[in-house]
Amino acid sequence: MATISSLGAGSGVLTQSVIDQLKASDTSAIITPINNKISTNQQQQQAVTLLQSQAMSVSTALSSLQGSSLYQNSTVSGTNTGVNVTAANGVALQNFTIANTKLATSDVVQSGSFSSSTATIATGAGKLNLNISGVNYVIPYTASTTYSDLQTAINNAAGTSVKASILQTGTSAYSLVLNSQTTGAAQQIGMTDLSGNLNSTLTTNSLKSGSFASSTSSIATGGGSLTLSAGLQTITNSDGTTSTSPVTSTFNYTATTSLSDLATMINSDPTASANVNAAVVKNDAGTYNLVLTAKGSNQSAPITLSDQASGGSLNTALTTGATTTTGTLADIQAASDASFQYNGITLTRASNTITDITAGLTINLLSSGASANIGITQDAQPIKDAMQSFVTNYNTMQAQISSMTTSTNANLVGQSSTSTSAPTTPLFLGDSSITGIDRTIKNMLTSSNSSGLSLAQYGLSINQDGTLSFDSTAFDTKMSASPDAMANFFSGQTTVDANGNSSSTDGIFTTLYNYANNLTSATGTLTTEASSLSTAATSLQTTLTSSTNSLDARYATMTSQFIAYDAIMTQMTNSFAPLLQTINQSTSSSSG
Repeated sequence: MATISSLGAGSGVLTQSVIDQLKASDTSAIITPINNKISTNQQQQQAVTLLQSQAMSVSTALSSLQGSSLYQNSTVSGTNTGVNVTAANGVALQNFTIANTKLATSDVVQSGSFSSSTATIATGAGKLNLNISGVNYVIPYTASTTYSDLQTAINNAAGTSVKASILQTGTSAYSLVLNSQTTGAAQQIGMTDLSGNLNSTLTTNSLKSGSFASSTSSIATGGGSLTLSAGLQTITNSDGTTSTSPVTSTFNYTATTSLSDLATMINSDPTASANVNAAVVKNDAGTYNLVLTAKGSNQSAPITLSDQASGGSLNTALTTGATTTTGTLADIQAASDASFQYNGITLTRASNTITDITAGLTINLLSSGASANIGITQDAQPIKDAMQSFVTNYNTMQAQISSMTTSTNANLVGQSSTSTSAPTTPLFLGDSSITGIDRTIKNMLTSSNSSGLSLAQYGLSINQDGTLSFDSTAFDTKMSASPDAMANFFSGQTTVDANGNSSSTDGIFTTLYNYANNLTSATGTLTTEASSLSTAATSLQTTLTSSTNSLDARYATMTSQFIAYDAIMTQMTNSFAPLLQTINQSTSSSSG
């Protein structure tokens, strides 16, 4: 086929410009509508993606409102420098008073004075018994054991209960200080020499019985009673003068009463236990002794046991066979329990931190003589914050739905709402699946439960423009009337009937959360919409490619035809040229 360098050179009509104009017309009629649909589809996909993100934000805002934990937050009022109270989530709402506080104290014991921490504590080998809260720690010593060594040995053996330290009290004057690690009257510290070689600076007044084969050995051959004398009391005489006398306690025994039984009876008696601590201790010989150690404010008073039975059935190891030890180890702070009045009832505890009155409630006593009026109420602020978050996120989503479905100057993604152009057609005009989202949520927001409660009563209202607003003052008023009713309405409740059958009711925010969450689920409205748009986009792209290829092929054929037609016309023109010349010449001759 002949090649013509310039289309239309022969015909002057069948030019490239004519082909371009024809193709432009067909492109406008066939390709442009497809491109417009693709552009609209892309904008719709962007809008739905944005709406999905906003629906997820609404779902997140609703997630805390629909759960029960948000409504278990408590706030405490009335605490002060003397009484501090904290409440865990879910603690019962209540009011109570704390008054007449007295702090629990740890036991602080100070030895007599010694000249140096390297001074020795004993004249020979032996063992000492350290007793605290009914637990005995037997600590061996030798003639070369120093006070510093003893400090280390006590901390190693009883460090979880007692802390030992050496305090310099003056020039060449030191004391061993023992401090119970916890508070409470039971934390009284006593040290007893089991071998008789210990320096008296390290012992308190004590009575050690003779030996028994075991801790369960019987203390008597028959029934009777014994008297314990320990501590001193002040007595006002008939003439107005005062004098002191021993504090006594009497205990009954039988032939089956064991050494351990006697120790338990003494420690369980309020009068006796205020002045002595009783312990059964295994000695070097492998036998057992009852050790009574002075405690409290009367540590210098003598301790004695005497049999009151006329038959003398009590084992003499407890009386004439007992030995006494005196020492200068003294309490400088007596162990004591805390005491306070709770709603007018006097209570005592070993610790200044009380957690066993109401589950989840912790009372910290900070000073003696304090009082407080405590209120445990619902903490409304987290709920109000969550509701405001829901309102903010919902309004953002509602604005997007309105933009997608309502004729405005800004229906397209990214178009300014201040645009002065003519209103555009909404991307989803008449799409009930999109408009139905806002309609469904508003129906839920305006509904009431079986008790007549509605969100409007709690300050959540729908404005004229379709947005939400939240009045926290109205919420406070309604919630304070019944926090439980609010929690049940918002998050639901489970009830159990007399037969043990349970039934559950969803709260309003549970219903809203489930709906918002389902919008973006695998089968949700927005997921389905996004999938449909994606499928449409693929189909449109296929149609565009096919139409473009068809149009290109058509005009490629037309170009080839124009080239052929132009060549023919060029040949015809060339063939006619000689004849035209002859005619022109003949015409010229005739006229001449």
